This record gives sequence, structure tokens and C-alpha cells, in this order.
Amino acid sequence: MSAAKTSRVHLTAAATGTLPRALLLAICIIYGLAGLFGRDPWKNEDAAGFGVMWQLATGGTQDWLMPNIVGRPYGEDGPLVFWVGALMIRLFGGWLGAPDASRIATALFYFGTCTLIWYATYLLGRRAEVQPFAYVFGGQPNARDYGRTLADGALLIFLACVGLAMRGHETTPQVGQVCFVAMSLYGMVRSLDKPIQGGIWLGAGLGALTLSSGPVIPLVLLVSVIICGLACKPLGLPRLLLASVPLALALVAAWMAAAYFGATDHNDAVTFIREWSRYDRRTYGAPNATALNFIARNLLLFTWPVWPIAC
Repeated sequence: MSAAKTSRVHLTAAATGTLPRALLLAICIIYGLAGLFGRDPWKNEDAAGFGVMWQLATGGTQDWLMPNIVGRPYGEDGPLVFWVGALMIRLFGGWLGAPDASRIATALFYFGTCTLIWYATYLLGRRAEVQPFAYVFGGQPNARDYGRTLADGALLIFLACVGLAMRGHETTPQVGQVCFVAMSLYGMVRSLDKPIQGGIWLGAGLGALTLSSGPVIPLVLLVSVIICGLACKPLGLPRLLLASVPLALALVAAWMAAAYFGATDHNDAVTFIREWSRYDRRTYGAPNATALNFIARNLLLFTWPVWPIAC
């Protein structure tokens, strides 16, 4: 008997009961919306994120191409999340007020992340390679029910993360970055069955992640995809990269070209893009004492309960 067969999980159909759809949806809605609206922006990054969105919503074309706060360039993160927040302010600010309208973007990214995590896990969970042990007289769960059980569990673990409680309710680029990482992972999983479609999702995720953060995180994620593709033959790495990388590059290049040709002074656009990429490179590097101290105090708490399950 092969190792793949002997290492499969032993489960019965009764042990893989799934949560009712309405209950799971209610949990996501309550968690995502509780504390999101009806308050002023929190300190630091939350207030800064709202400030950029408000500037875009009340400003002109150059503000959209090169985000800023009252004329001061804001190149710490890419513009995509600010674009969505500013659009929400323009559409709903008159009804809800600018702070609450900007948080509609936070809600959209949050629900998008939940959906992508659930479907990525579901697609993996229903694959033949991971199905539970098949009993002689039956009684094991079918692929669809097993996939739904794993997807429900993955989503609930995500919602249980302590670090999500605060970041998931702020108007910061981080909430969009998490969504686009989830989109990239979904694209990888989707490519196992549909390489081109999965590559498009992966390319859109990598491009959007670059436009909401900087080049470092997407490059690290792309290298990780390549490593996974070399280790996992079913991933179909050549077709996946052929469909994803050009799309990601095109999305980023479109913003850069628009910023350059739409700027009153081309030098301003060049400086903004250069500082944006430099800030991202300066942010990541060998850990210093401050970073190690922050990690020691917060990492295990912020990633609870994911890290013990992963271990």
C-alpha cells in the first residue's frame, strides 16, 4: 500500500458536518461590521489613511495619480486602496459622512478576503489527493462536503486571528494587501484545474498587491509561487507565470504611465514613483532591535490561533 493511501485522514461523513450558510455569513457580517462605523478615525495609520482618501475625494486628477495629504506626497504605500476609499467617499459621503463612507472600502476588502480564503480552501479540500480514507463499506464524506468543512474551518481560523481585530477595521492599505494576498493564493489553487483562469487571478492579485503596497511583498510572493511550482508539478508553473506575470506588470505600468503623462511636471511623477519604490525597499531588511522587540511582544498574539495550528 502506498504512503499516500496510508497517510489519509480517517473521517466519517457525520464528522464533517458544515456550518449552515446563514450562520457562517452572519458571523462574517457581525465581525466585519461591528465597530467599523459610527466613530472618528483612530490614531496614527488609520487617520493617515483616511486623510489620503479624503484628499483624493476632494482633489483633482493629480491627487489620484500621486496620493498626498494636503500636498505632501504619501509614497509609503501604493494608491489602489486609497482610490477605492476615495471613490466610496464620493459615492456615499453625502449620506454617511466621509469617515464612514471611506470604511465601506475596508468592508469590501474584508469580505473579499473572507470569500477568497473560503473558496481557495474549498477548491483544495475537494481534490482527490486530500480526500479522507475510503472505508470498505462506505461512510466517508464526499469531496464536496469535505471541502466545505475545511473551508469553513479555514475561514473561522482567519476570523479568530487577534491581529485582524484592529487592522480589519481601519482605513489603511494593509486591509487591501491582505485581500490581494488571498487573491493571489486563490489564483494558485484555481490554476490546478484551470491554469489560464488561475493565472489571471494570480496576476491580478500580484498587480493589485503592488499597487496597494510596493514591489517587495509581491516579488517575495512571486518567488514563493515559483518555488511551489517547482516542488508541486500539478501547479503547471510555465502556463501560470505566462498568464500572471504580464498582467501584473501591465497593471503597475498602467499606473506609472498615467502618473507620468498626467502630471503637470513629469519630474514630480518620476520622483514620486522613485520614492515609493525606495520607501518599500528601505522598509524591509535585516531585523533591528526595534523590530525584534515588536515581534517578540506582538507576533504570537497577533497570529493567535494560527501559529499553534500551523505548528
